[in-house]
Amino acid sequence: MQFLQKRMNIINGLMLIAAGTLVGCSAGGNKPGYEYAPNMYESEAYEAYTQVGEMKYNPNGMTMRTPVAGAVAQGQMGYTMYTEGYEASASWTNPVAPTEANVAEGMRLYNIQCQHCHGKKGKNDGGVIKSGQYPPPPWDGYQSETIKNLPDGKAYHSITFGKGNMGAHGNVLSPNERWKVLHYVRSLSLGDDFVYAAEETKDKEVASATAMSFEGFELVDIGPDLDMINAAMRNVHFNGMQYKKFEEQSKPHLDKVAAFMTSNPDLKALVVGHVASDMNIPGFGELSLIRAKTVCDYLESKGVSRDRLSPKGKGSTMPIDTNDDKIGKLINRRVEIYFIK
Repeated sequence: MQFLQKRMNIINGLMLIAAGTLVGCSAGGNKPGYEYAPNMYESEAYEAYTQVGEMKYNPNGMTMRTPVAGAVAQGQMGYTMYTEGYEASASWTNPVAPTEANVAEGMRLYNIQCQHCHGKKGKNDGGVIKSGQYPPPPWDGYQSETIKNLPDGKAYHSITFGKGNMGAHGNVLSPNERWKVLHYVRSLSLGDDFVYAAEETKDKEVASATAMSFEGFELVDIGPDLDMINAAMRNVHFNGMQYKKFEEQSKPHLDKVAAFMTSNPDLKALVVGHVASDMNIPGFGELSLIRAKTVCDYLESKGVSRDRLSPKGKGSTMPIDTNDDKIGKLINRRVEIYFIK
């Protein structure tokens, strides 16, 4: 009997466990049943950058950590460029192709953001100006020589950061949209003389075709010194993936460039970086631009004023040799200097 009683107790215990398991797994209505570690699949939703006490490993109890310095969101690299001052911005060029579609989009954005002051045809006769609450700009509309002769970069800088009574529009227009608005402004300014690009033209293909210009800037003829400058820059090599450090033997050659620029203080320079294959460095940006800026930093340390140096990154869009072998790639990885007026 004792043996049978023990067996019955075991069976009853097992049945109770089974019943409890079934009851715990059943759910319905407002009864979710029993859950093991529910936060594993029903996590609490926190608002970004809010503060809660239990987040002890994050600064100030925040629900997420702030990005590291220099971090750029994917697809937002344009927001990190074109940050130099107004005078230095004269060297910036419009990277967006002036196709009819881009100009039409620029017109749409202009009518939303600009026409209330500048007017639909750029004659400074928008409703805000007509109201008398604000004075008009000191130039007579987009058709004036002042605007016709204004470099694209300075116009872009004004759109981005504002100028005079005009507020900044960098918070309402993306970099690409600002360049499109500028194309439409140019079409109002130049009228029939405005030249559209073919619709199939890609943005990075926009470049001057003349030997004495680059990116729309007229180059300065420095005579026989050009050979010396080109030879010096061909000897500037970067140390592998140490993307912000060129090889030590490059310095004497850059010293020649710095000496030439300090003895010719009226010259400005576009410092253009090229790579064999496009590459982005997390937290720093596109590799060719980083290397151009590194050369600018060195020239500045040798006495060349920074406002005379405009770094540009062309990626792998302008190869001068094949990328099918190591020698060709080495030649294509370079930094060039173009002297402009």
